[in-house]
Amino acid sequence: MSSNQEMQNMKKLVLQKENMQTNASLPPSVDQIMNHSQTIEKGSSNPTKVRRVQGSNMCKQVASLEIGQKLKVNFYNNRTVGTNNNLFLRHLGKIVRDRNICPLGVSSWHDIKQGKLNHMWATVEHKFESADMNDYRDHILGWMNELWNKWRGHLHAKYVKDKPIQQSLRNVPRGVDRKEWEWLARSTRNAANRAKLKMLHHIGSKPIRDFIYQKGGKDGNPPDLATIFFETRKKDNKIVEPDAIEKHAQLEEMVQADPSLPTTEIVEKCCGSQTRSHVFGFGGGVKAKDLKSGTSSKAELLFTLRSTREHIKSLNEENNSLNEENKSLTNRLSTLKDAMKEVMKMKELIMARQSHVPATTSSFSTE
Repeated sequence: MSSNQEMQNMKKLVLQKENMQTNASLPPSVDQIMNHSQTIEKGSSNPTKVRRVQGSNMCKQVASLEIGQKLKVNFYNNRTVGTNNNLFLRHLGKIVRDRNICPLGVSSWHDIKQGKLNHMWATVEHKFESADMNDYRDHILGWMNELWNKWRGHLHAKYVKDKPIQQSLRNVPRGVDRKEWEWLARSTRNAANRAKLKMLHHIGSKPIRDFIYQKGGKDGNPPDLATIFFETRKKDNKIVEPDAIEKHAQLEEMVQADPSLPTTEIVEKCCGSQTRSHVFGFGGGVKAKDLKSGTSSKAELLFTLRSTREHIKSLNEENNSLNEENKSLTNRLSTLKDAMKEVMKMKELIMARQSHVPATTSSFSTE
């Protein structure tokens, strides 16, 4: 009897193992994805309690519409109401989560380009219609802005908050582009780090290097460090943070005392040794090693070389222009010479004819 029970138990174990392998090898179907996912909450009172949560937003009813077919919606207080309201809302939610339509890696909704907004609106109009649809365009886009912010907040709370940054970067949510996710995950950490800074720059998303480039860097004559610091930290044309005011005064004093002092020396005297990936006052792209061991002179030489090439190009164009002008003048001079020869011939001919006229007149008078 015991041997039969053992055999039955072994058969059960084999069947269970085969079922587990079969289930593991089969991918989930669309219907399984559409169904509410199940999560098991284990606790002391009920260790096998199952809680159903909402699954992915597939919006099948909208996706299955035929070409040219649209759902009608009505608006009240700038939002949809009535029969297709839930479908409309789910469609908006699907749009803001679609990485091919709505970008995720931007600081705010206002940074999304107009072309992307037009694409989103066209995607809305492709599936829904109303007599006054265009009148509510801005309101609908504003609604999508709210959904977009809520989605980003959900991603942050689920994948980033209270988690190591490396874990957050590895755990890319489904349907999210990896590069945009890395930007978003790091930006939340950057926001926390930025809150600790005491000398904030006030140039928004514009890189400091862009400011330096526009203020003379492209010509090999970048502004001094005191000017860079003031222009990037000013607010209403003045520096307001006490630490920033003190630092700017220190930089300005050093620059005025010795304008020829290398930038590296000024930075290290004011801010200490620069050993991190970026150099104070230059933003991203410039590292400490780029300003040490003669590398800065190399950068200056590159600027000089670039400006020299541009100058040579300008001189060549000017030389070509002068050559063309010279050719034109030469042709005109040749034409004038030919004209003068003709004039001289005419003059000689006239003089020859005039030399015979007096003799003829004299003989006629004598007779």
